[in-house]
Amino acid sequence: MTEFAYMLAITLSFIGILIIDKKYNLAFFFDIIRTTTTLLIGVLLFSLWDILGVALNIFFSGSSPYMSGWYIAPEFPVEEIMFLTFLCYFTLVLYRLLETRWRHI
Repeated sequence: MTEFAYMLAITLSFIGILIIDKKYNLAFFFDIIRTTTTLLIGVLLFSLWDILGVALNIFFSGSSPYMSGWYIAPEFPVEEIMFLTFLCYFTLVLYRLLETRWRHI
């Protein structure tokens, strides 16, 4: 079961940010189309960055007992897409939270 620990951690973190998003109507619950578009662009750009890094032998996945072992491509684990999606979503929610809260200060 430990081979899915990282995937579970990312999923639980994503759910936590989703709850914050819902409570304050920041991203998906503010504008689902714009949020989806922003996430797709961000994940695509970071994925291309990762693919380039793998092709240049800069990035590699390594081995960990906490990763699933599922790969989209060589040295490109499924967890990477999940992490990139979480990273982009977290950044968007944080930006919107700061934008809406600091505007009133």
